[in-house]
Amino acid sequence: MGLIDVKTMARSDFPFATRLTNTMNWDLTEEDFRFMMAMEPEGCFVALDDTKKTGLITTVSFDKIGWIGNVIVDTRYRSKGAGLQLVKHAMNYLVRKGVTVIGLYSYLDTVPFYKKLGFKSDCNFVRLAGHGSDGHVNVKSVESMNADDLKVVVDLDKRCAGWNRERLLKRIFKGSSDLCYVVHEGSGLLGFVMADWYRQEVGPLVCRPSHDEEALGLLKVVLSKLANVDARIGVLEAKQEIIDALLDVNFREEFRVTRMYWGDKPEDTGCLLAMESLERG
Repeated sequence: MGLIDVKTMARSDFPFATRLTNTMNWDLTEEDFRFMMAMEPEGCFVALDDTKKTGLITTVSFDKIGWIGNVIVDTRYRSKGAGLQLVKHAMNYLVRKGVTVIGLYSYLDTVPFYKKLGFKSDCNFVRLAGHGSDGHVNVKSVESMNADDLKVVVDLDKRCAGWNRERLLKRIFKGSSDLCYVVHEGSGLLGFVMADWYRQEVGPLVCRPSHDEEALGLLKVVLSKLANVDARIGVLEAKQEIIDALLDVNFREEFRVTRMYWGDKPEDTGCLLAMESLERG
């Protein structure tokens, strides 16, 4: 196999994308790729060997920060440079948009691959899956998020993550406002959690440092809304108390990933307890 061609993903590529990602049991659907392309219309790509589709990659950009999401190559084309060409193409696209920092979540066995491209390891996250807890949970300090909360939610998330994810958070809220909650202290926002009915994913979970009790309260309330739903969440490995709380309600660990950055990584304030998703940080 020589150099592959890389083209921008089109809607007609969605069936291929879902078939390929299903080989890894990622449970992605065409709706997932519609969401990704709505976030970054020109930043999702398909690899071609002549006319045969062989792989794909997705990206999203938030101001000066870019994120690489799904990266997958057909097993028959692995270890032949297709993945390397896809990642380089995606990185070049993000840099042309003005991105100066690129992040991604790497499976532990692919960390050396990304290190060769200049990415540096930051910290690990634990991906867990399970069902929400049965029954109504009333945590006095936790309130439903409303439209008026969004501005302060976006501001806290920006201070926490280091970049502005307003358009992403607004999309989640628009589709699943009944799975979004906040905790206030006086007139200030201590933390928030968001989840998505379609993706059945909890995150982001953001809370100011030294407020673990409030973070657990947010988690308990959102899980009570997801009873009988096969939900997933990616928790910062250092937050063992959150991982233990999930294990106590019969969540199970699926795998671990390493967050990596190319360029100068954003300042970590310690507020991000659970990722939004593997695809978007």
